[in-house]
Amino acid sequence: MKRTGVVALFAFLFASEPALAQTRIAGAVRASDGSGPIAGAEVTIAGTKRGAITRDDGRFTIAVDAGTFKVVAKRIGYAPDSQTVTVAAGRTVTADFTLRVTAAQLGGIVITGYGQKDVRDRTGVAETIREKNFNIGKITSPEQLIQGKVPGVQVVTSNEPGAGIAMRIRGGTSINASNEPLFVVDGVPLPVGGGVAAGRNPMNFLNPNEIQSITVLKDASAAAIYGSRGANGVILITTKSGVQGASTVFFGSSYSTSSIVKKPDMLNATQFKAAVAQFAPENTARLGTANTDWIDAITHNGTGAENNLSMAGAKDDMRYRLSIGSMSQDGIITGTSTRRESMGLTYSDLLLSDKLEFRANLKGSRALDTYAAGGIGAATSMAPTQPVRNADGTYFQWADWLGPNNPVADQAMISDQGSTFRTVGNIEAKYTLPWIEGLNATLRTGYDFTQASRVTFSPTTAQFDIEGGRGGRFDKNNPRQINTVLEAFATYTRKMEDLASSFDVTGGYSYEGSRGDYPWYYAEKLSTNLLGANGVPGAQVQQNYLTIEESKLISFFGRVNYTFRDRYLLTGSIRRDGSSRFGPGNQWGVFPAFAAAWRVIDEPFLQKVGQLSDLKLRFSWGVNGNQSFGNYLFLSTYTNGDSKAQYQFGNNFVSTIRPSAVDPNIKWEQTTSTNFGVDFGLYNNRITGTLDVYSKKTDDLIFTVPVPAGTNLSNYVTTNIGSMKNSGVELGLSAVILEGRNSPWRWDGTLSAGMNKNKIVSVSASGADKILVGGISGGVGNTIQVLQPGQPRYAFLVFKHKVGADGKPVTGDKPDKELYQDIDGDGAITQSDKVAYKSPDPKWIIGHTSNVSYKNWDASLSARMHLGNYVYNNVASTQGTYRALKGTQAPNNLHASVLKYGFTSTQYFSDLYVEKASFLRLDNVSVGYTFKNVSQLKSLRVYGAIQNVFTSTKYTGVDPMAGVNGIDNALYPLSRTFTTGLNIGF
Repeated sequence: MKRTGVVALFAFLFASEPALAQTRIAGAVRASDGSGPIAGAEVTIAGTKRGAITRDDGRFTIAVDAGTFKVVAKRIGYAPDSQTVTVAAGRTVTADFTLRVTAAQLGGIVITGYGQKDVRDRTGVAETIREKNFNIGKITSPEQLIQGKVPGVQVVTSNEPGAGIAMRIRGGTSINASNEPLFVVDGVPLPVGGGVAAGRNPMNFLNPNEIQSITVLKDASAAAIYGSRGANGVILITTKSGVQGASTVFFGSSYSTSSIVKKPDMLNATQFKAAVAQFAPENTARLGTANTDWIDAITHNGTGAENNLSMAGAKDDMRYRLSIGSMSQDGIITGTSTRRESMGLTYSDLLLSDKLEFRANLKGSRALDTYAAGGIGAATSMAPTQPVRNADGTYFQWADWLGPNNPVADQAMISDQGSTFRTVGNIEAKYTLPWIEGLNATLRTGYDFTQASRVTFSPTTAQFDIEGGRGGRFDKNNPRQINTVLEAFATYTRKMEDLASSFDVTGGYSYEGSRGDYPWYYAEKLSTNLLGANGVPGAQVQQNYLTIEESKLISFFGRVNYTFRDRYLLTGSIRRDGSSRFGPGNQWGVFPAFAAAWRVIDEPFLQKVGQLSDLKLRFSWGVNGNQSFGNYLFLSTYTNGDSKAQYQFGNNFVSTIRPSAVDPNIKWEQTTSTNFGVDFGLYNNRITGTLDVYSKKTDDLIFTVPVPAGTNLSNYVTTNIGSMKNSGVELGLSAVILEGRNSPWRWDGTLSAGMNKNKIVSVSASGADKILVGGISGGVGNTIQVLQPGQPRYAFLVFKHKVGADGKPVTGDKPDKELYQDIDGDGAITQSDKVAYKSPDPKWIIGHTSNVSYKNWDASLSARMHLGNYVYNNVASTQGTYRALKGTQAPNNLHASVLKYGFTSTQYFSDLYVEKASFLRLDNVSVGYTFKNVSQLKSLRVYGAIQNVFTSTKYTGVDPMAGVNGIDNALYPLSRTFTTGLNIGF
């Protein structure tokens, strides 16, 4: 009955459609500069009113009678094109057009969310990076493709293969809620932060070779259409789809090798012996006779390989693309690696007399990750005078359990592996209503499913388990998450020639649901090691946990774009979001935005002004929310007490159940943004650029703060407190530096520069004017950063060293009163003498890319510079003291800074360890050669690339990019990678 009803409904809606083959002209309109299809172009039959407007993919269809016609394609900003075609009855003739960007206009398309616009017509701050401008080399995740390419976008990697990547767009806006942007892949929004994974970057599921373009929405006007998820910006990823014409097969293969760039600066065996003899002579007898570089012992040259195969094509209006890929990359630390097998399928077609546009996208991958148990921390601590193995072949280990474990032994014995299966897909149907010109409706449904597993096995013979009496351990996590989305929206476009105006209106509804299952199993005191990580034998201690979480987000949204005389542009949008993460009365938030632009270059008074070829002024304002934090935080959760928390009633002891601390009135974070911008072009747009000045203020910050004892059943509670502000300037420049009319040389380049200033405006937590954050290694519960009004987020909180007569800081074996400044003047060095000092965030991020070509040769380079950022060298502060040699039977190695400062006791809070970490890095250099006119091949290119060519910095640690919070605690070392590759098209 249901099926019959559906068939009857479609028969009613489309009964007017002819059943016979149609006579028509169909094709696509694309830009000559390779920027992609042109949407909104007018394709008309000369001398008639018959025509069509190209869709988002640049395609069009015009129904005609049999005959010969002149077809004209035109779009403001492009030179028109035409051709003559002859159409036979009942046949379809293809007419494709390539429009050249005119000298006085900016070309290209930017995706804006639920639509797209010409670059020349944009009002918000959105920038698109296309495949030809992506970074190349060893690329494992999409974020690396645009590193250093977009003004105001910071991409921080952790160097480990496939490891997590942090992105900041115009600075962080939150404390405990996420600061990561929203990723949208082919219309499917992913969980903020990327989603679930087995411990590494969740975005690794997406093969970078499958990406066609990445668009960054930076201001509130551009991102507001995504409402509560757009506070930290939006990254729109468009993957490759079918191509017009005959089927094309593409194969790409590459091989890479990586080597360590810089090691932690530790004492060598000779220096270590001398230090022990002078400062801990009682341990001289414990020194070995070896000369071991423990960093070398746990590192090697990592190799990698990648292969990708795809087939794409079209038949009539149907387009398809099928791809498979494999990637493997070994890290420079032994035992670290990542593997990925991926597949992708895209399909699109025009149905129902070209009124129904159908699209389907499917992406899937399985990633396998291995982790090293013996890491940099243990390698820096092990004494260089001890051997990796004893004379009898067993691994050397300290008898003192306080000493570091042999990292080579840990790597060999302890297994830590993860696997992640993830698939993302969507189906979209866009129907152009025949009874209302300019009106189309879109229905889109999508999913994001992840199943991950991480298993850690430590045998009974592992030193850590021997010392802790654990008798072997088995640990398994199996997180699983399913996210679904359903969106329905309609767009109405109309031109009003008599009013010299045009507008489009978009309105819609969105539903997102998420469910996560997080089981965990733990066992220790294993009966045998034989099963390893492949099963659980008998165990004396076994624990099971299962957490299930669900959340929902329901939204209504609308947007209006209005253009008057093709030079006065207005955009208004609003989104109303309802989130299950807030309690009754606080679930709904409203997020409006407004933008205006004036194409000054089109005014008569600027038609002949020097070499100015483009000029547009922009203004935008908007509000975004943030609800990317834990579920159920407005409700108390209950924990069963253990035997130590029982209450006695007579002779009976009753287990207690204690509630968590909550704020039932927790509500949305809100970020209000303002942006002023200028787009300009010079010398017939051989030089183009953008300049933006912005301000963002976040109110009702969500983060966990201390509360007075006895007031909320806990010492901490997650609530809304305080506010924070970001402000800055961004500049983007593109230039064709060399382009000779009769010369094969071409050189074009880009420059991006962004300055951001962050400041905590207010903090209110039971009268406290500062909150300590930024935990460090060394001591118990020590922190090195602070949230304090008037200071940058995560400013370092340290003692200031006194300065001697020589102008250098006072150091050496002295009491604190002689080392540090007495800020409050009470005659003693106390916690109140600590001051907020410097920031981990760079003041300026500058990037440059150059592309040079000569005949069949091409070359490119990308460089990046961070200025004004500081890093706390936690390795030096923990191991840069002679105290580590005393009071132990396992003297640790020392950081080489001890030779400079001579500290005999730990100085964790010294400002000497907050180092300036500005740097200049040549990220990528590549050279390629394209063979032309190769028999049976459409294309053949070979290339070579180097990543992390050099870094110039005064920072003494292994990498000045020590995470977004600027604490260097045994970082995974930076590597230099050489890649060679081959691309073939059939």
